Amino acid sequence: MKNMIPIRYFIITVLGLILTDFWIKDAYAYIDPSSATMFIQVIVGALVGVGITIKVFWYRIKDKFTK
Repeated sequence: MKNMIPIRYFIITVLGLILTDFWIKDAYAYIDPSSATMFIQVIVGALVGVGITIKVFWYRIKDKFTK
């Protein structure tokens, strides 16, 4: 038990990380077209993943709603 980090250090660290977010300035960064394409690919991939999950568990889902 002596090797555990005291809870106050954990709380100070978490509060410090949260509070530093308020001092971050705007980056004014450039978003190139490949970034937008990657974002679209992430959305499409998530939708396909949801579709595959529904397909795999379709009979279980159908049973839940038909009972």
